[in-house]
Formats: sequence, C-alpha cells, structure tokens
Amino acid sequence: MAQSFTEDQIVDAAGKLDQDEFTREDIATQLGVEKADVKQAFNKAKRKELIEKTRDDDENTGHFKLAG
Repeated sequence: MAQSFTEDQIVDAAGKLDQDEFTREDIATQLGVEKADVKQAFNKAKRKELIEKTRDDDENTGHFKLAG
C-alpha cells in the first residue's frame, strides 16, 4: 500500500537534498519510496506555494526549488 506524506515532509526532504533544484524522483528517493507515493503531497506543496517549478528538462521532467 502507498504511504501517505504531508507537504511539510516534502519540503523537509527537499531541504535535506543539499541541491538548488530537485525533481519529484529526487524527493521520493530521499524518502525511500516510489515517485507515485509522493505525488499528492508534492502537488499540495506546489498549490500552497511551498515549492515552485523552475524548468522542464529535455525529457519533460519538472525541476523545482523551495519557495522563499
């Protein structure tokens, strides 16, 4: 069964990555789960403007950064 995460856990995981930009895959790896497991919380963090999109790469993968 998929784990449930909060937007605060997404932000915390992003802060621990020690890099300026990150992908949803980076967050999932940091949390030790599949990318699909963090999708809902990741989107909630975007809606609350805790993270913001910086760009899409050549493979159309979204890259993000912490807001503020």
